[in-house]
Amino acid sequence: VWAPLLHSEERKARPPPRTTPLPPTRCRSAAGNIEGAPQHTKQRVMASTTISSCAYQAVQGAHRLKICQFSHGIVGMDVNADGFIRSSTFRVGGFDWAILYYPEGYGDDSEGFISVFVEFMSKYGQAPAVVDIRLIDQVTGKPKSLLSSVFFELDEEPFRFKSDSFAEATWGKERCIRREALEDSVYVRDDCLVIECVITVLGQLRVSETKPLCEIDVPPPNALQHFRKMLEDTSAADVTFDVQQETFAAHRAVLAARSPVFRKQFGEPMKEKKMSRITINSVEPAVFKALLHFIYTDSLPVMDDFSRAESNAVFQHLLAAADQYGLERLKLMCARTLVMNLNVENVASALWLADKYNCQKLKEACVNFMAPSNRVDAVVASQGYQLLKRGSPSPLADVWEKRSRARQSFL
Repeated sequence: VWAPLLHSEERKARPPPRTTPLPPTRCRSAAGNIEGAPQHTKQRVMASTTISSCAYQAVQGAHRLKICQFSHGIVGMDVNADGFIRSSTFRVGGFDWAILYYPEGYGDDSEGFISVFVEFMSKYGQAPAVVDIRLIDQVTGKPKSLLSSVFFELDEEPFRFKSDSFAEATWGKERCIRREALEDSVYVRDDCLVIECVITVLGQLRVSETKPLCEIDVPPPNALQHFRKMLEDTSAADVTFDVQQETFAAHRAVLAARSPVFRKQFGEPMKEKKMSRITINSVEPAVFKALLHFIYTDSLPVMDDFSRAESNAVFQHLLAAADQYGLERLKLMCARTLVMNLNVENVASALWLADKYNCQKLKEACVNFMAPSNRVDAVVASQGYQLLKRGSPSPLADVWEKRSRARQSFL
């Protein structure tokens, strides 16, 4: 407990300090021992813990190999005599590398599996490295580790790649994953599989300087969890939105902090400021619910109850709502999700959406998707394109149709 400070008057009223020394048997030294008495008391030792760390100097790089026509296996693919496809060479840590993909597996015991290896392509030298082979979720864009060479035991060492032989230059697994497990998974979309290889080349082992050890455990940030609970608990809400036949409760302060449109709406002396209910007609209920979810949690909602086409439609409308309310991060997240789910039925609407709301990356992805000439024919013949043409004509439609007719007449 901190002692209160004395005022100047109180300090003056206090008696002067004692000048007569105490008897020698009662005088304590600076170390706390009583002078003139037997010294039996041990001094208290202040314990301290220090720490130093050792770590490899590392250089990390990644390369992705996109397998088109995955369901064809080795049929129609440029597979060499050993049954594998080698990716283009990429460079990490001053060394050359490549991914080896075996559509029908490597070895007699790998029937029904795919095999994936990383190959050391440099002709000279050796490289201690850690390899992580991943599959890319083509819905979320997030990678999932499939095979890793991370060492866990103290006596283990990283794999040392050498160019002396095939066995020393490659690392991977023959029975990597069953083909049938991938066919209906989120890792195969439009008959394409994306394999990512992350290589960490290890250099010299460095030991850090000694530092005091801080043993205070700090929990991870949980602010977003509290905001999520705010959205679910409507007891403290101060505004209600009527969206068609559904109502949503929210908090003005949170909305204003996240959206410049809401900030302007709640900050001006307008009619909505005095009202506890606001009607919104431009957004669907499912879309507005997803919009609130992002505002409170900074993440996209999980749409397990929706089909792929339904969730894609929600994300298209959500991108438009994000543009309406000035939520640029949400707009880009929706664009990325739409790119991951492009097909011949929805690419026309996605391109129209990108053109209307100035999403350059989404527009480039749509154009690249339709680059193969046979896809243009499929897009023009799709039901999604016909509905879009009738509902929202676009100047791009004439270009697509002319290109498709010219190609068919040439054939």
